[in-house]
Parts: sequence; C-alpha cells; structure tokens
Amino acid sequence: MEAGRPMVTVTGQAGALALMAYAKNAKSEPAIALAKPVSTAATPAPNSAEAKKATEAAEAMAKLKKDMRLGKKNAIGDAKGRAKAKLQQVMERLKLLKKIYANDPKAMAKALAAAAKELKAAVKDYGKAAKEAGELYAQDFANLPDAATDPEGAAAQRKQLEDEAKMEASGDMDFLKEVRSTSNALKDELQTAKTKGILTQPGRFERSDEVKEAEDGLKELDEMTEDLDQQIRRDMPPGSLMTLAA
Repeated sequence: MEAGRPMVTVTGQAGALALMAYAKNAKSEPAIALAKPVSTAATPAPNSAEAKKATEAAEAMAKLKKDMRLGKKNAIGDAKGRAKAKLQQVMERLKLLKKIYANDPKAMAKALAAAAKELKAAVKDYGKAAKEAGELYAQDFANLPDAATDPEGAAAQRKQLEDEAKMEASGDMDFLKEVRSTSNALKDELQTAKTKGILTQPGRFERSDEVKEAEDGLKELDEMTEDLDQQIRRDMPPGSLMTLAA
C-alpha cells in the first residue's frame, strides 16, 4: 500500500464498484485541473462603465477631428479673404491713378508697376490657401465611410463634400476672373501712358526703366494667374463633376 493513501476496506460487489470509482476519480483529478482554461479579460458589457468610457472617448476624438477640420477650413477662408481684399485695393487704387497721373506718363508707369507687384502678392497668397484647401478635400474624400458597409452614409457625405468643393472652386474662379480683369485694366493704362510718353517725354519713353518694370511685372502676373488656374483645376476633388470657366 502506498504511503499517504487512506486505507479503503470493501466488502461485496458494491464495495468493489465503489473502490473502482474512487481510483478512477483520484487519477483523473490532476488532469482535470490542468485542463482548466486561463482566465482572460472579458469584453466590457454594453451598459458597463468601461463601455461607456470607451464610447465617450470615441465621441471626444470624433469631435476633436471635426473641430480641427473646421478650424483649418476657417483659416483657409480667412487667407483667401485677405488676398481678395488686396485685389480690391488694387482695383480701387487704379481708379485714383487714372486721375492723379493722367498727364504724367512716367509716374503712371511707375505706379502701375507697383500695382502689378501688389497684385502678384495677392495671387501668391491666394494660391497657397487654395493649395491647402485642395489637400483638405483630398483628405476628406480619402476618409469617407466604406461604401460596402455603409452605402447611404458614404453617398450622403460624398455629395456634401462635392457640393462644398464646387462652391469653393467657384469662388476661386471668381477670384481669377477679377485678377485677369484688373490685369487687363493695368495693361490698358500702361499702353495709354506709353502713347502719351512717346509724344511728350524726351528720348525713347517706351524703353524706359519705368515702362520695362511695369511690363515685366504684368507679364509675371499673367504667368502666376495661369499657374493658379491650373493648380485649382488639378486639385479639384475626384467625382465633383465640375466644369470651371474663368
């Protein structure tokens, strides 16, 4: 008899059966204990405090992303607004130049060169803001809901973004139209100044530094305007189906 094992006395058939059951249980208990699974962290119940915290964290993150996008969109709008204000200032100044320097071709050419420089700065600033807007919309379209799992939600958000992008691009085209119109007005005034200068100024006025500076500035302005036009068209969101003319 093994040491430590209690003595079991059996009598009759019932005792023999009990002894066999006892021996079987004694041998199987260690195996049963080893087979018990290791406990793991359970998924929080839907209404538990942990689930509530997870939901609140997800909602806070979604709100943060929404607020950040809105802040960036507003900053882009403000930058475009400042560029439009510069354009408006040049347009208003041109009216004054016609009166102040009507009989001074040299001063007119110099003032037109300064106006072209300011207009180039406005186009540059607007182009930077338009580029950021294109990047913002590209990111928005890339993060649309999966159409396979949420077709209605994806379609609704896509349409909203496309409508918003169309409005943005329409404003960009309006800006370009005004820039081109103002640039043409500056060219007309420069041509008038050249004609008057040829008749009233000594030497070859049309080749003077003032005229050359104005002509070079207006040429660069045209190039920048065309570059901005191409940039806006290139950055249009896919699927917006916009036909732009400027």
